[in-house]
Amino acid sequence: MNELIYIIEDDEGVQEVYESAFEGLYDARIFGSGKEFFDAFNKQKPSLVIVDIMLPDMDGYAIITNIRARDERIPVIVVSAKTDEMSFVKGLNKGADDYMAKPFSVMELLARVKAGLRRAKLFVKAHGDFEVDRNNYRIFYKKEDLQLTLKEFKLFGYLLSASGRTVPREELFCEVWGENFMGETRALDMHIAEIRVKLAKCGAPSVIQTVRGVGYRVEQ
Repeated sequence: MNELIYIIEDDEGVQEVYESAFEGLYDARIFGSGKEFFDAFNKQKPSLVIVDIMLPDMDGYAIITNIRARDERIPVIVVSAKTDEMSFVKGLNKGADDYMAKPFSVMELLARVKAGLRRAKLFVKAHGDFEVDRNNYRIFYKKEDLQLTLKEFKLFGYLLSASGRTVPREELFCEVWGENFMGETRALDMHIAEIRVKLAKCGAPSVIQTVRGVGYRVEQ
């Protein structure tokens, strides 16, 4: 199945360029206004969004802000005739991942879309009902953020990646705290205990098993 891409663009001529560029490559759906886009977005999220800045009902900056309030991970590319530096910086500050000027090269657009989709896949990985977002150092259970600290994220993320294998305590210390860690060894147990509390708060099962005298293992 082709990746789903949403495009917000009200110029019919540019719409035709998008249709031709993505034909046979992606499932591209074009919307002429922000309202049409969010009506579709609320029903099904795309893999990537392309947005113009100047639109009839709301500007692209407002659309990006709204997208980021709902989802921090979907790649967003701005394609706009506003090419001044302030517009470029404002787009990125609002949460866009990339910014292209009109008129644009179709080959360059396709390359940037491919790169955006690749980055999104590289840093978000599913482990059963858990989703690890390495872009933003967050782990979700059935789309609910576990609210882990950075150390907890590294620890639980590593255990998830080694699912089914008992990970020795020494390996966890090396991976999470570094090879030269000289602190209190109970720090590991305290972090595991806190992760278990946060899992319970989200209704997640107790997947972290203690292997006495060895370390920890995640069972899914």
